Amino acid sequence: MIQASSGSSFSTKVRIDLHIGGKCLPVAQAGGGRLIFDTPITLPEGDRTGEVVVYIDESPQRWRVKLRPRPGPSRILAAEFEPMG
Repeated sequence: MIQASSGSSFSTKVRIDLHIGGKCLPVAQAGGGRLIFDTPITLPEGDRTGEVVVYIDESPQRWRVKLRPRPGPSRILAAEFEPMG
């Protein structure tokens, strides 16, 4: 839990992107073994390994991700995350 002292406030800018198959797709939520998108997506054919980049105040953190997509478009994809050094 993040607590702000009284009299001061701040906001953090967060953006999550999935880089896969030469595309960059915006992600609404990541974690818990899945990626969630605002709208259903269809992944490009081929390798199901990509990179998730989480930008917190423009500072990126990266994870290698293996996806297990369902057939057809989906908003939720099962994913295995591995931190990148």
